[in-house]
Amino acid sequence: MVAEVDRLLDHHSHEAIANILNSRGSVSGYGKAFTGRMIGHLRIEYGLKSRFERLREKGMLTLNETAQRLGISTTQLKTWRAVGLVRAHLCNDKNEYLYEDPGSNPPRKARGVRLSKRLKLIENVPQRPREVQCEA
Repeated sequence: MVAEVDRLLDHHSHEAIANILNSRGSVSGYGKAFTGRMIGHLRIEYGLKSRFERLREKGMLTLNETAQRLGISTTQLKTWRAVGLVRAHLCNDKNEYLYEDPGSNPPRKARGVRLSKRLKLIENVPQRPREVQCEA
């Protein structure tokens, strides 16, 4: 069970892991359904890295770091995340995110341009550098 929790921490928060394990019919050593708090205690007890630590090791940035790099407020950054202008990953059950580095061509402020129109401009840009286009 510890190995499975360790594997799931790469992609999920404590509460999400508890839901996954419960949906599989897994139970704790006491025969009870898992909770996010139980997963947190298990992670600490067995010295597993937190989701936050794992994402930071992958180069993810905090809300403040990303907002500073983009030259915008944290509120604006949250809006950009919600509409998909920046990529972010949920790091805990408190609805806190870590952000992918915006890179050399980050989104910029565009006063007077609706966010929905900005998304249409960037949706054709491939997100994966190893993406291959095949013609049939």
